[in-house]
Amino acid sequence: MKSPISYLPLASGFLVLVLSLTVGVLTVTSKGSSNLASNTNQNLATKAAEENATMALSPATGDFVVDGKTSYPVGIIVNSSGKTIDGVDIILTFDPKKIQVNGTTVTVTNSFEQYPVNKIDNVKGEIRLSALAFTPKAITGIVGTFRVKPIARGQATINFQFAPGATTDSNIADHATAQDILGSVTNASFNFQ
Repeated sequence: MKSPISYLPLASGFLVLVLSLTVGVLTVTSKGSSNLASNTNQNLATKAAEENATMALSPATGDFVVDGKTSYPVGIIVNSSGKTIDGVDIILTFDPKKIQVNGTTVTVTNSFEQYPVNKIDNVKGEIRLSALAFTPKAITGIVGTFRVKPIARGQATINFQFAPGATTDSNIADHATAQDILGSVTNASFNFQ
């Protein structure tokens, strides 16, 4: 009969093997959890970005002819991402040496009940539009249109005046929180030829 001490090397080897496997499993599980947490954070960030309200100009790009008489329609799109809103403020800027906007006001839709500010300024190169909803609602669609006439060749942009969190620029007022929920904007860049 073998003495118990003779099994010691075998038992030690088995213990090392079990501990190694345990450490390996914990390491893989830990990395998997870390990747899962990372993916979850990315998914939450993506979902939050998708839930932010947006403003866009349509078309956002295009090639247009400078002939001194032809003008092209541009739509202002508001998407509250399903959130109920009380109103919007829109401030657009453009280079008046390259673009002339027809008229003195934006042609508005019935998306909102009242438009207390509606002004096109071809001297400053600015469009201002404010809209109010007396019955708060979610908005997705065109809230106004205007026509641009190219007056100089080259690249020309129309930009939303927007900085996240600022309240004196373009914004969307959330009914539930009274906070600005505008998360991103899509400006327009045209090629005049």
